[in-house]
Amino acid sequence: MNDPFGELSQQYMLALRNYLADRSERALHQAYELGRKTIADGLGVIDMAKIHEDVLLLILPKSITTKESIRVAKVAGAFLTESLSPFEMAHRGFRDANQTLRQLNETLEDRNRQLATANQKLKKEITERKRAERDLRESEEHYRVLFNQARLMQENLRYLSSQILKVQEEERKRISRELHDEVGQALTAVNVNLAVLKKAARGNTRQLRKKITDAQNLLEQTMESVHNFSRELRPAMLDDLGLVPTLRSFVKSFAERTGIRVSFRASMEVEKMEIEQKTVLYRVAQESLTNVAKHAQASQAKVLIRKCKKGICMEVADNGRSFHAKQQLSSLGKKRLGLLGIQERVRLSHGDFRVDSAPGKGTRIRVWIPFRIDGGGKWQN
Repeated sequence: MNDPFGELSQQYMLALRNYLADRSERALHQAYELGRKTIADGLGVIDMAKIHEDVLLLILPKSITTKESIRVAKVAGAFLTESLSPFEMAHRGFRDANQTLRQLNETLEDRNRQLATANQKLKKEITERKRAERDLRESEEHYRVLFNQARLMQENLRYLSSQILKVQEEERKRISRELHDEVGQALTAVNVNLAVLKKAARGNTRQLRKKITDAQNLLEQTMESVHNFSRELRPAMLDDLGLVPTLRSFVKSFAERTGIRVSFRASMEVEKMEIEQKTVLYRVAQESLTNVAKHAQASQAKVLIRKCKKGICMEVADNGRSFHAKQQLSSLGKKRLGLLGIQERVRLSHGDFRVDSAPGKGTRIRVWIPFRIDGGGKWQN
């Protein structure tokens, strides 16, 4: 017997003798455990067969008959079979593991093919995405240029609107003064001359005196119309007396002319504003009341001016019929020009403009104009 197998051979011999003696299940279990130990020691089936052969030669008596030898060999063969069971189980496990590994390899190859296909698609998508990003960057740059151009155009338009309104006010002021000073003085002179003629014609016919009287009446009406026109264009009171007296006079004249009762209340804080801001408030009130007379069919209106939020708030309300403010401000046509004019004036003054109109509640126009910081030309918000 070989030395490496000595301990295992001794155990195998003891177990085989026990089995030959009583053929018990306990002995067979020992055979099974010896097979497991053989595998654990790194030995194989041939090693186990060699141990069995050596042990069997040792335990067989020399005087045994052939028949008895065959019987013992059969019984020992059953013991050997049981000791080889772990090898069979291990072989079966290896075979199953091999099969599983083969299937895993096939699955892995299939996954590798799928991954290769997916990688190709991904590369294509990455290329397309890079191209899209490049196009997007170029598009963003293009739109940024367009946006800057549009913003510059908008700023230019706002400046132009501001200049137009400023020139318009200057022109109105000039026409107002010319009407008042030159045309008014000329008409006054004509009236004086007519009075002289009337006095000189006392000895003449009644018809001449009547014509001169009619001419005087017509001239007085013309002078009154010129004065009214002058006040409409640019009331001198606005520059000389301030916004509150000017608006009070306008509201009184408006009520007498239209028959609409108008209440007027104003805080004297408004007189602290600059002349351009007072002009904006005057034009807003003028345009708002004009719209009331033209479209609202109202019987009452009110104008309220007060200090609020670091500026001046003005409210013009009526009890007339309502309209869709947003639609009026967004639609085309002449009907919207009055509201748009108010909105543009307020915007150029860095203020807020709001219109509320509802059935049964009339229309309410709210305007807020901020005070201007002294000396800086900036607006307080």
